[in-house]
Amino acid sequence: GTHATVEDLEEKAPKASFSPPICALKNISCEMQCKAPGEEIAHKTALTILNKLSNYSWDTKAVLTLAAFALDYGEFWQIAQAPASDQLAKSVGTLRRVPILLKRPTLQKHRQSLIELNNVIKATLEVIECIFELEKLSNYDTKDVPALSTGVEHIPVDVYWAIVTVVASTSQFCCLINDE
Repeated sequence: GTHATVEDLEEKAPKASFSPPICALKNISCEMQCKAPGEEIAHKTALTILNKLSNYSWDTKAVLTLAAFALDYGEFWQIAQAPASDQLAKSVGTLRRVPILLKRPTLQKHRQSLIELNNVIKATLEVIECIFELEKLSNYDTKDVPALSTGVEHIPVDVYWAIVTVVASTSQFCCLINDE
């Protein structure tokens, strides 16, 4: 939904040597899947994820959680856009319950919810980008920029809320694909 230049895409493209931590992503994804909606469950799930990612920096914890969500959400949209003649996509779609959501009445019923979910995830990505910027700025002396120390101190709280948001978004997504 946004316009990007080739330079923007190249800047954000992973390096050739980048090796994503697939096991960690799958582990986080499984942790978030099929949870009932609710603040207490989202809080407990976020704490479990933070515990599992305790060896990572704060910004990395947020990115890995969002990436775990993106694996499932991206797979859903990839399957949803596959041609009806693609038998593998059709079979995987059945396992992932994609056809239920994509039936015309169901899709129309949940259209606004999907738009809102996309907006929440985009906003969460923007928050994570701000966390990265704060991390970069944390190398500066806080005597020169006193407000910077306050911002840096809030990074763990901001990461926690980003993770809770992703967990809640996953619950919402699961409810949508189950037509609940």
